[in-house]
Amino acid sequence: MDNNDDCQATGHATAAREHVHSFNRATMWVRDQIPSETSDQLAEFADIAAVLPQAFSQLSRALQQTLTHQVLSMDSMTEETDPSMAIGLARLHLEEARGLAVDLHKHLTSASNATAHIISQGIDDDQEPMPGPQD
Repeated sequence: MDNNDDCQATGHATAAREHVHSFNRATMWVRDQIPSETSDQLAEFADIAAVLPQAFSQLSRALQQTLTHQVLSMDSMTEETDPSMAIGLARLHLEEARGLAVDLHKHLTSASNATAHIISQGIDDDQEPMPGPQD
């Protein structure tokens, strides 16, 4: 992976974060979303979770390769002085994150499946409205 690929990969990670943040803003005060739309959104997030284990494995492998191909040292903002120890710790966390992402995928898929067949008959005008941003 050359420097341009590194920048492109970082850009994709940044864009993913920004898209999820935008989703959070867009759905913060939603009042009339039907369950099938929620199910579809859950399925999309399940698909994201499904590809996270591979991303975490690739990041772990990239860190491992730096030990072989680069001269590393630690900056003064940490007590750790050994880059190989820091990489080892990061790789342990990435392995744990891999497992959590697999579980996340399972839970999101189950939530999507649970809501996929709910039929909405429309908005109940007699219900109290949910508080919104101006309430």
